[in-house]
Amino acid sequence: MKERMRITAYMRKYGITIEEYEILLAEQNGCCAICLAVTGSDGKRLSVDHNHETGEVRGLLCDNCNTGLGMFKDNPSLLAKAINYLN
Repeated sequence: MKERMRITAYMRKYGITIEEYEILLAEQNGCCAICLAVTGSDGKRLSVDHNHETGEVRGLLCDNCNTGLGMFKDNPSLLAKAINYLN
């Protein structure tokens, strides 16, 4: 039942199949596209990251990286300012 819900959620939310998720996962070597955390290292699958305006899937991210992008509202300018601040 849980797997069926996952299949439905990926298609409904992101327009991708489980097979497409698995292809993305393989292309990313089972790691987060940003920090390279290995999938399942925290017991969770990688999240599907997408552009909230276009719906286009960008890749798979761990919860921390996905949340981080969301906290910066997917805004490259804000992220650049944060990088400058850290440097």
